[in-house]
Amino acid sequence: MQLWLRYKTATNLHWDQQVQVTTEKQWHMLVADLKIISSVLWPTDPLFTLHYAHKRRHHRHEMNYQHDTVRNADFINACQQLAIRIYAALRGRRALVYAPLRGALPIWRGITQFLPNDTKCDVYYPVTSSFVSYPVNSPIRKSNRKPAFGTYTHMLELQRIRPFLADYEVLLYVDEIISGSMMRKYINDMCRLRIHNTIPIIAAGIADAYGTRSEEKRAVLEAKVCNGSLEAFIWEGCKELITEDQKFLLGVHYVNYNSGLNAVPLLNDNLEFYPEKIMFDKQIFT
Repeated sequence: MQLWLRYKTATNLHWDQQVQVTTEKQWHMLVADLKIISSVLWPTDPLFTLHYAHKRRHHRHEMNYQHDTVRNADFINACQQLAIRIYAALRGRRALVYAPLRGALPIWRGITQFLPNDTKCDVYYPVTSSFVSYPVNSPIRKSNRKPAFGTYTHMLELQRIRPFLADYEVLLYVDEIISGSMMRKYINDMCRLRIHNTIPIIAAGIADAYGTRSEEKRAVLEAKVCNGSLEAFIWEGCKELITEDQKFLLGVHYVNYNSGLNAVPLLNDNLEFYPEKIMFDKQIFT
């Protein structure tokens, strides 16, 4: 499988080191480098077995999951409407899309199939998480000296890509919106780093429960449009954002939660994606 390794100081936008990995042991050795801020293992041949410490179904979207064509059609309709509005907002400008793994992956994939061919976008997948931390011996630490969590990786990822922003005319941040807290935090971090002084920022997302769960936080984001921190904030809603924390549907996971921000594919014993992802992808990504 192809492994992308990223360091604080970037030499390339998407990866600083690209390695073809053939065993889990080799992968472990490579991601053990404490200088790495994040990594992505892509499911390219040859595939190999990964041993996941946390594979149990525990999120409500994973328990007794049922393929629902009506729910999926609602999701893809939101992607289509969002694509129309994003294309209008970009106005032909070249955009760097900032789409955090895991939650933004299916949203951006859904959007792209409806964007016209003349849309000028490159996508960057930062690895962030609220429940994954760096190892105890990592130099990446919180102010209390405890290992930092993946929400801080967002700051490191932004600082890492900063030198490449000059190649683009707008930064398009795409994400899922549940309560809106995470999107608000990430945009606050962008403002704290003064990214908006370097490049215009457009925030876009799909909101769960047609936005009823995120009204308060969305109002904060709308205020940032008014004060100039954001150029635009665009969102569409769906009844149930079934991809939220549904690792079997997302196909992206972590081998464990305390050894760094190392995203890996979630495969079954046959080295295939789970049936629910295969069925979902077949309907959504035409």
